[in-house]
Amino acid sequence: MSTATRTHRKVLTPWLARCCVVSLLQLGMAGEPLSLPSSARSETERRSQVYGSAREAYLRESKYSQRAWELARACFDRTEGLRSTPVKAALSTEGIEVCKKALQTDPTSASLHYYLGLNLGQLAQTRTLSALRLVRQMEQSWLTSRLLDAALDHAGADRSLGMLYAECPRAPLSVGSREKARHHLERCVDLAPHHPENRIYLVEQLLNWKDFTAAHRQFDALETLLTAARTRLSDDSWTAAWVDWTSRIQSLRSRLNRHP
Repeated sequence: MSTATRTHRKVLTPWLARCCVVSLLQLGMAGEPLSLPSSARSETERRSQVYGSAREAYLRESKYSQRAWELARACFDRTEGLRSTPVKAALSTEGIEVCKKALQTDPTSASLHYYLGLNLGQLAQTRTLSALRLVRQMEQSWLTSRLLDAALDHAGADRSLGMLYAECPRAPLSVGSREKARHHLERCVDLAPHHPENRIYLVEQLLNWKDFTAAHRQFDALETLLTAARTRLSDDSWTAAWVDWTSRIQSLRSRLNRHP
């Protein structure tokens, strides 16, 4: 069983597209919205509670690496949806620091490497051109994690690497590579074929690459697994993911209908 219980949602795309041309306006320096829908408020409250509990547990038992990666995971989850750059930077930095500290005594923890990479990605969202320097660290964290436990978080390391290579500029500026992206996205589908997010990411990129035949095949496979996935991934921690996935699936269906 995977040591993680939730998946990460789209964390890479918003900032990787800005690695070359970045402006302060694009970074979204505005604070939190003045008002949020009730569903968004409840999700924000849930993430805050999970973060608070994980932080308390870590402070009590910081010598245990599991407490460190649980806090790092909570830091990452808490940053999603935040528009306040200072708050996002502080949370992601906390996640990075607890992972790095725990790795000194537990260097073979796949979860520590994995959540280190995710928090580095969130920190990069708060940076301008200096975000490029974090890309190699993210890549190495996920490469290490997949060697230690490729199944973690529904093949999360391969999923993350696939998006990293798909969205980054190509060499020599950065690590972008269509070949590597496709390899890792197909690999995460092979490792966790029943996890919706893996196929959603793959179909999105196949459409971007204009491989319509493969995109239709993967989308058909995605539709066959959704009913069972909704039953399996049904607790409150998956609510926001399903909102995101449903929207993206509808968008994919519309795009595919234009290329029968």
